[in-house]
Amino acid sequence: MKKLFYKIYMLGFMALTVFFIYIIWEVTFAHIIEEYHGRERALEIGQIVEQKKHEATKTSFEKIILESDEKIKHYLGYKILEERRIKGHFHHIGFQIGPDKRSYCVDCHGDMPHDHIKELRAFLNMHAFFVGCETCHVKLEGAQKTRVYKWYDRTNGELVESPVKGSAPGAYKAKIIPFERVDGKLQRIDSEERMAFSREYREKEKSLSEAQKSRAKKLIHKIVSKQPAICEDCHQKEASLLPFADLGYPKERIDSIVSTEVVGMIKNYTKFYMPRMLHPGEELPKVEEKKAVKSEI
Repeated sequence: MKKLFYKIYMLGFMALTVFFIYIIWEVTFAHIIEEYHGRERALEIGQIVEQKKHEATKTSFEKIILESDEKIKHYLGYKILEERRIKGHFHHIGFQIGPDKRSYCVDCHGDMPHDHIKELRAFLNMHAFFVGCETCHVKLEGAQKTRVYKWYDRTNGELVESPVKGSAPGAYKAKIIPFERVDGKLQRIDSEERMAFSREYREKEKSLSEAQKSRAKKLIHKIVSKQPAICEDCHQKEASLLPFADLGYPKERIDSIVSTEVVGMIKNYTKFYMPRMLHPGEELPKVEEKKAVKSEI
């Protein structure tokens, strides 16, 4: 029995010794080792940051010095056009337009909606980069007509100051939207109510019957005019559809937009003809038909 108590005593003593060693270690040495590892981690992080800075500097150097000097040559038949190579760009143009996330229309029709007339679609889609669909496709009449147009940020839909000054023509991240008068108050035509209705239609479209889809589309397109505005409605000196000065266009840009060259081009080239190689298999018009076409121009 006495031996048993002795063994228990010794075990207890050893346990207390280990416990006190642990306490002494934690109090005296543990924080020193923790600080050591902390400094090691800080050094590693510092090295990683420096490495990333070095890579960023290297990338910038390559982008500024090497990529900017690399040119792409396009043979246009009568001259060679040189453009700076931009990595990831097919046409190597120096700006990106980005999607319009506010438009009442592009959710269904896309950011480049004009594709019916091949001869004009490039001109129309180019204008769609900075002109809201409703600007041309909604003709306000009577009390609704305000001649008030403003710019909105295409990324968030918020109204913004004119982006014209300091930007290349057309390379804006904003579009022009008309305002209508509702109950005596000015209201942007892509109102929250219309946006919400269009959004709900998109969400429920698959579950709707054909009759319901047809009725919803009629309501969504109720504001769309049968005939959109045409080029001459804006490109003219007298009574232009858009108030260019109010939209922040400087005088020299306005003079260019409504210049006789632009207006004359629109009047003289109301018909655009594609090269015949793009219409294989079509018969050439007869001489009489050619004369008739020329007289129309």
